[in-house]
Amino acid sequence: MNDEACSVFQDLINLAVRMMPIFMCMEPKHKNKENIAAVSAYLWVLMVSMESVFHIDPRAFLTFRGIFSCLFFLVLLVFFKGGLLKKAFLYISAWLFAVLSLPLNEIAARALAGRTGLTLGQIGVIVSLIFAAGFCLFVRFWLKSVVEQLFSQLSNRSGTLLLTYPSVSLVILFIGINTIFSPRSLAGRGMEDVLFFMALCAMILVLYVMILSSTLEIVGRRKTEEELRFARQLISQQREHYNQTLDYIEQVRIIRHDFRHHIHALLNMDKEDQTRYLQNLQRELDTAAEMVFCQNQSVNGLLQEYAARARQDGVEFEARLDLSARVPVDDLTLCIVIGNLLENALEACRRLRENRFIHLQARWMEDHMMMMVENSYNGQIKQSGGKILSSKKDGGLGMMSIRRILSRPGDEFDVCYNENTFTAMVKIMDRTMPENSA
Repeated sequence: MNDEACSVFQDLINLAVRMMPIFMCMEPKHKNKENIAAVSAYLWVLMVSMESVFHIDPRAFLTFRGIFSCLFFLVLLVFFKGGLLKKAFLYISAWLFAVLSLPLNEIAARALAGRTGLTLGQIGVIVSLIFAAGFCLFVRFWLKSVVEQLFSQLSNRSGTLLLTYPSVSLVILFIGINTIFSPRSLAGRGMEDVLFFMALCAMILVLYVMILSSTLEIVGRRKTEEELRFARQLISQQREHYNQTLDYIEQVRIIRHDFRHHIHALLNMDKEDQTRYLQNLQRELDTAAEMVFCQNQSVNGLLQEYAARARQDGVEFEARLDLSARVPVDDLTLCIVIGNLLENALEACRRLRENRFIHLQARWMEDHMMMMVENSYNGQIKQSGGKILSSKKDGGLGMMSIRRILSRPGDEFDVCYNENTFTAMVKIMDRTMPENSA
């Protein structure tokens, strides 16, 4: 195999290194990785053909490489799933390792050239294959899981900051290997310059791994803290549910006690006083009947509490629920979702002076429950990176609790708003069904 063929093989290996993180860490939209690889190879062949046919100067050819890189990134945007930041990070990281491998492979090939019967180009192909194999293991067993965990939890701002390091390192390295650290320049210098360049490359690699590992550790620690806060809130919700149950028991005891008094009072009244007394008692029973929102005792008790709080604050409260006593969703999930939605709605209404209302609707469908909470608000929404930020002191712990507990496949939570009405919509799947069948 002559040097020209070896150069072609090295370019192909370099292309494979660039494609490797994307193909191993992301899923294509239409399950056709072979077609995407074919398009990528076609772009590479087009680039190499232009260099050969038009005899482009190596310096000017850098421009064509840049155009090729942009076209290749566009292919990734079109054919692969995932966010822009994740694709950009993987592609720039792959480009960084590909650029890093070129001078290191040539240095290693020159160091081994006099010790074997192979030509410089053949040794370069072998070294490139070894580097590509090592990079494949690195991506498969470390980079894939780290990137997946990071970009599933990082905000757009944090993801952009994380993208900064490989981008800056790539620019520095690309300028260096085309100027003072080019393979030809290093070949004419002493061993100290070569060792310095190798130390620089090692430092870039070590910092890359350390930054990703440290960021992942910080994200994991923050997630643990959020889970602890969520667990505390679950305990608080359970304690409130327990207290509500005790209140029900106490109310039943009082009703039974009062019932005996009513009987004794009626026995000592004439007919006219009995009629008046019974009418007053009927009005009290009608008032209590209006507070029965649904047949589920836990949810009904929770709604009674928020209805009373809304009445004290002068907020119009309306709840229409079509829920039986036993729905295939546990009471804890229902109370956490409904309680947090109503708490946020009541908090928003308290900031208004007039036209304050909360409307709750819920209905059980075939295998899920649909719920909608509408409330008035002041029309001010805080957003960051497309996400709504809470104005409460707890930083939106209630919204986080809702998203955490709605973790089953098919569960949904969405919000929409206009100038004066904020609407939260929830879909809760049947909790008695296996998760994989939802």
